[in-house]
Amino acid sequence: MMWKKVLTGIAVVVVAVFAVLIWFRFHYSMDVAASYEVDPPDPAHNVLVATQGSPFKDAVVTALVDHLKEEKAHVKVIDVSGLPAVDEGQWDAVVILHTWEYGQPQADAKAFVDRAKDKSKLVVLGTSGQGTLKMDGVDAISSASVMTEASSRAAEIMSRVDGVLGRAAASGVNE
Repeated sequence: MMWKKVLTGIAVVVVAVFAVLIWFRFHYSMDVAASYEVDPPDPAHNVLVATQGSPFKDAVVTALVDHLKEEKAHVKVIDVSGLPAVDEGQWDAVVILHTWEYGQPQADAKAFVDRAKDKSKLVVLGTSGQGTLKMDGVDAISSASVMTEASSRAAEIMSRVDGVLGRAAASGVNE
């Protein structure tokens, strides 16, 4: 009789934990980001932006793309789930905006960073609840997804991308 109560209690706890995990995943999971390109005539640079869909990331990406349009850069925006098919060598700069989930960076973003041959062309923004988590092996920006900070995070990314593109131009990559 006592074992039946213990097993019932354990089953209730397991079901409750799964319910909370499902709620958390549904409530905090990222949307799939819409893919699009900005392709000016005779672009000065090629920039890939891989992101996840959220109001914060969308605001940051919009500001970054607007800036890159002024710089006459070819920009391709994709969802981070498309990173496994990306050839890093085709891009002068790669910007990755990802969310930490359960204490881990988004899997496709992490795998891309790990396999990147030239990490100096990567600009990575990782968002987490605390805003302090960063991927190892890459100079990353960490942030919480606070809408009032979207413009300052976008400015920080723009500055880093401009630095990457300046190095690419100086080395004659696009010539």
